[in-house]
Amino acid sequence: MSVLKNRVIALFLVVLALALNGCVDINVGKEGSSTDVQYKSITLDQGWSNDERLDFYNTSQGSQLIPYSWFLALEQSDSDRLFRDNEHIRRLGYIPQDSMPGNPDGLPIGFVRDDNIEPFLNSKISTKRLYANPGDDGPGYQTWLGLTCAACHTSEIDIGNHRLQIDGGPPLSDFQAFIQGMSKALKATTENDDKLTRFAKKIIPEAGYNETEKLRLKSAVNQFRSWLDNYIQMNYGGLTTPYGYGRLDAFGAILNRVTAEYTGIEDNAVPANAPTSYPFLWNTSQLSWVQWNGTANNHIGRNVGEVLGVFAHTTVKTDDPGELFLSSVDILNLDRLEQLMSKLKSPNWAAPLPPVDRDKAALGEELYAGHCAICHSVRDDNGNFPMTDPDPVFGAQFIEIKMISLDRIGTDPLMAMNFVNPAFNVDPGVMRSFLSEEDKIKPEVSRAAVLSALVKNVIGRQVAELNPPNPEEWLAALSGFHIPAEKGGPKPPNPVAYKARPLNGIWATAPYLHNGSVSSLYQLLLPDTERAKSFYIGSKDFDTRNVGFKSNPKGNSFLFVAIDEQGKPVPGNSNRGHSGKYHTETREEDGQWRTFTDEERYQLIEYMKTL
Repeated sequence: MSVLKNRVIALFLVVLALALNGCVDINVGKEGSSTDVQYKSITLDQGWSNDERLDFYNTSQGSQLIPYSWFLALEQSDSDRLFRDNEHIRRLGYIPQDSMPGNPDGLPIGFVRDDNIEPFLNSKISTKRLYANPGDDGPGYQTWLGLTCAACHTSEIDIGNHRLQIDGGPPLSDFQAFIQGMSKALKATTENDDKLTRFAKKIIPEAGYNETEKLRLKSAVNQFRSWLDNYIQMNYGGLTTPYGYGRLDAFGAILNRVTAEYTGIEDNAVPANAPTSYPFLWNTSQLSWVQWNGTANNHIGRNVGEVLGVFAHTTVKTDDPGELFLSSVDILNLDRLEQLMSKLKSPNWAAPLPPVDRDKAALGEELYAGHCAICHSVRDDNGNFPMTDPDPVFGAQFIEIKMISLDRIGTDPLMAMNFVNPAFNVDPGVMRSFLSEEDKIKPEVSRAAVLSALVKNVIGRQVAELNPPNPEEWLAALSGFHIPAEKGGPKPPNPVAYKARPLNGIWATAPYLHNGSVSSLYQLLLPDTERAKSFYIGSKDFDTRNVGFKSNPKGNSFLFVAIDEQGKPVPGNSNRGHSGKYHTETREEDGQWRTFTDEERYQLIEYMKTL
């Protein structure tokens, strides 16, 4: 294994120049205030060097959302300020960066330039969305702006005039507003000649600029926007409740892209109506099962599936067998990112956060051991979590994850049920011949089956083209040494459930529950009937006592609502569950259950700050 490991490391080394060290003063508009506040930005020690942190932020995974030069030149729909303007980026909940080696244009964290056009050099696939004339290569437009893991897994927390940056944390970003705002900006560009002229002059070389080229670019933008609007309609059409800050139905969007867009069968699409919080990433590489419903463990399979949904160019419906499963997905970079993830540590509660009350924390530890540790394990005296048994092939072990069934946990069921709902089964179309023998004969199959088949074939094609000396061993390393189910490994546990993982670093991951329906740890420890049914989300001002973000209607804010004005539950937004015995109640010596007192709640909270 050491030879393989050295080879993989050699393949993925990325050299980045000087990174920011320590604290940096930044001026940004404070949420809820019309004045500027000078924040002292702090990157916590989470096991990464500065170079590794920037590698995570700036390494492309093969996502290709919009031509790169277009993104740099695009103006906001209602002004001549750039769409990528830092103030606008912060309004959308993303995190600006300064220009630096590896990111010379100062893209926000997780927004990256992607030059991975090699799979498409001899194909029309790379240009088919962009040009009015089929086959026209259109010089200058084959470099893309894409997203990477860091866009959805880097967060910030404000404590006074300090801003803590949490790597692997769930951000308060609004992707739905971002993508819809991009469409509006592109529409305004094509409908306002002054905007179009400014846009075109930034993209078309001065020597080649003329009205004909400007109109040609306009046609390309309209063609691209048609695709983008179809994506928006496919996922958000008919939704009555926006996701808001910090939530996204990524599963729904990925499954729609794979089963409807790639196959060309638009009737396969289902509204992406079950938004969840972005999961925190530390320890993910060591977990036995990931995803909120515990449906994946294979690293490369999980990550390729994510990129297929997050704007990778991939060829599925084609008359040319030589193009089948060509994809901009970059499995080498994905493995590099996974290697970085394996080193990421949870953030420690430390200054400038107030000191932990150690006496309360000691009492909270006792309560946690008797109530929470049944599902959410903690490290032993040697610093290890409970692990699975060694597998028979590689001897690999993983942090044992418990899946808690919906009827037991009682939290909002929509995300888990959407994944297994047979009413959402689809016609696999051109993917039928690549399904299992059992699925091939079914008129309709689960969306997950189509995703799995596509992932397998995209990986298989790239591995064949890379031609490593020992493909089986190489694939095993890419998968994190998880044995796939078809080769005797474990099958996913009950998908009608949600995972209960260790809660180290839980203080930095508000709001809580899988759908972000509970604002703070204090609220989570209340009986579910007593929890706030609405709160504002978007402010990064942190409540250190209750552990969550302060509800603030000013600045970045979205009103999360669990119950609508007519008193009806909002689908996907329930804040019920995780309540009752053990969750919000303790047992007296006489065997009777009672709710936690406030003192006990704050003891538990104080202990959870130390995890």
